[in-house]
Amino acid sequence: MSTAVKAGWPYRALVTTLAPLLAWHSIAQARQAGDERMARQKLGKDFPQRRDRPVWIHMASVGEVNAAYPLVIEMRQRYPDVPIIVTTFTPTGAATAVKKFGPEIEHVYLPLDFNKGVKAFFQQLKPRCALIMETEIWPRLFYHCTLNRVPLVIVNGRLSQRTLNKPAWVRSIYKKALRNVDQVLARSATDARHFVDLGAEAKNVQVIDNIKFAAVAPTKETTIIGLPRPYVLAASTHDDEELQISRVWLASELSQTYLLVIVPRHPKRKTAILQQLQPLTAHLAVRSDNDAVTEDTQIYLADSFGELPGFIAAAELVCMGGSLIPRGGQNVIEVARQGKVALFGPHMNNFADERDLLLKVQAAVEVTDAKELIKKTTELLSNPEQLKTMGQRAQQLVHSKTGVAQRYLDALAPYLA
Repeated sequence: MSTAVKAGWPYRALVTTLAPLLAWHSIAQARQAGDERMARQKLGKDFPQRRDRPVWIHMASVGEVNAAYPLVIEMRQRYPDVPIIVTTFTPTGAATAVKKFGPEIEHVYLPLDFNKGVKAFFQQLKPRCALIMETEIWPRLFYHCTLNRVPLVIVNGRLSQRTLNKPAWVRSIYKKALRNVDQVLARSATDARHFVDLGAEAKNVQVIDNIKFAAVAPTKETTIIGLPRPYVLAASTHDDEELQISRVWLASELSQTYLLVIVPRHPKRKTAILQQLQPLTAHLAVRSDNDAVTEDTQIYLADSFGELPGFIAAAELVCMGGSLIPRGGQNVIEVARQGKVALFGPHMNNFADERDLLLKVQAAVEVTDAKELIKKTTELLSNPEQLKTMGQRAQQLVHSKTGVAQRYLDALAPYLA
C-alpha cells in the first residue's frame, strides 16, 4: 500500500467550520427517522466491536444498496466464511440494507468525516478491506484506510462531468483523497477517464461494466402492482417534471384511455406536487391516502417508497424522470430489465452510457420536452407490435450483460481472501 495522504488544509478548515451544522443536521435527520443509532454512529460513537476482520462495503443510499446487492449475494456464495459489514449514510439506505441483507450482515451508519469519529470507526470494526460503491469520496475516511493498512477499492465507480467542472480547490481535495485508493473498478471507459482526470493513477483504474446490469431478476423479489386501468408510468420524477408532463397529458387523447401514474423520486414532495396538480384536474388519486382508482381518475400519485419496480412491471411504458430538467436523468436499466420501453428527455448525462446503449439497439426513445414525450408515447401505444419489439430488445441488452457481478468479484479476489 502507498503512503497515507492527508486531506489538505482547505478541506480540514471547511469541515471544522461546518461541523456544528453537520452534527445538528445528522441529529435532526435521525430524530425524523426515529433512529437514535443513526445520530450516535454518525457522530462517531457506539460502533460494534468486531474482531473477525469483515469486508466492509459502503453504500450511500438506496440506489447503491440495490446496486451492491448482487455483488454481496455472489460474494457470500464464493466466500461463505468471509464476514461482511455494510454502511450507509441515509436512513432509507439503512432500511433497504437491513431488509435486503438480513440479520447475518451487520449494518452501521458511516460516521461524518470528522477525525475522531473516523478513527473510532476503524478501531472498532477493523475491516480487512473497504469497498466504496460508485461516487463517495471522503478525504479523512480514505486517509485512515491507508493509515490502517485497509485496502480501498471503489466499485462501479462513476464520476460525472459536473464533478470535473468543480473549482480547482475542490478538485485538489478529490485528487489527494484518490491517492489513498488502491483500485478503481469503473462502470465505463468514460468514468475511468474521469477518475484519471480527477487524479487517480491510471494503472489503478480498470473498466468492468455497470454492476446495475447484474441486479437480481425482479420476478424473484418484486410484487407487480396492477391497477384497474392500463397506465403509463412517469418514474422518479423531480421538481416541475410532474407539472410539465401532467399539463400535456391532460390535453392529449391518452388521458381518455390510459391512466398516468407518477412515482416521484422523493415521495416527501407529495404536498408540493399536489399544489401543482390539483388546479389541473379534480380526478387525482393519491396512493398514501388510499384513494381508489376509478374510471374517472386521470392521474395517480404513487407517493410510496420501494414500489417503483412493481409499477414498472405493469406499466405500458415508462417516462424516466430527472431528464426533462437538468438533473442528469435516472437509471433506465431496471426499465429495460423488465422488457419495458423507456422514454427520456435530453438531460441524461449521469446515465449517458446506458442511454447510448439503449438508443443504439433502438430500445428506447429520446425526446426534447414534455410535449414530444407525450407525442412519442401516443405513437408507441398506437403501435403495440413496435412497442413489444423495442421492449424485447431492451431486455435482450440487459441479458447480454450477465456475469457482471462475477467479473467484479474476480477483480476483488486479492482483497477478499
